[in-house]
Amino acid sequence: MTETVSKPEQADSPYPDAIGFGFAEVAALLSLAPGAAATASAAALRVSDEVGDTRMVAAGGSSLVARGLAFADSDGVLSVGGPVAAVTRALTTAQRRIEISLVAPNYSDSVISIESAEYEILMQPRSHLTWFAMAKRPDITGAEANFFIVQSHCAEHPDGGALVKNRETPEAGELLIKVEEGAWTVGRRLPGADSVESKRGLSDSDVLAQLRALRQD
Repeated sequence: MTETVSKPEQADSPYPDAIGFGFAEVAALLSLAPGAAATASAAALRVSDEVGDTRMVAAGGSSLVARGLAFADSDGVLSVGGPVAAVTRALTTAQRRIEISLVAPNYSDSVISIESAEYEILMQPRSHLTWFAMAKRPDITGAEANFFIVQSHCAEHPDGGALVKNRETPEAGELLIKVEEGAWTVGRRLPGADSVESKRGLSDSDVLAQLRALRQD
């Protein structure tokens, strides 16, 4: 099995707009620094089984090298640098994972906000089990970034809405956010509950406050 090591100190390049990774490549990145944070990120990205499969991890590592996103030294040790190291560091040291499901009639998408002490990234699934990693804008907070995603989705899909949950605190339930009659409606659905308690006529700042509470900012 190829040994792996992450070198975040090489992350001296600015983030590109987005970097795409196949699911085997994501498994390989998560295997660079195994631990509780990496395990939780693997579950959030739905690659827990792949991370435990040495052949899958090796295939992902080979793919990263072939694409120039990683390199192997003479001893077979896989290393990453630049923005890929920053993505790896975020995934393997994350302290918070916010899952945002974007829904509308005949439409669904999702974004996972991965936040560590050093880096905050957004992971978005695409076809063929791929994930795209994007840097969060540094001039806004995590809650503001989450709200921007929800706001953009509801502007594009007025008949849709978003479900937001903090994967670190599942007992807090999830927020259901949508626009009704020109204002925000936010409901909270608790685990095992049969009903949703909703508040209507909310402002942007009201929604931000609820997001901060869910995030435990």
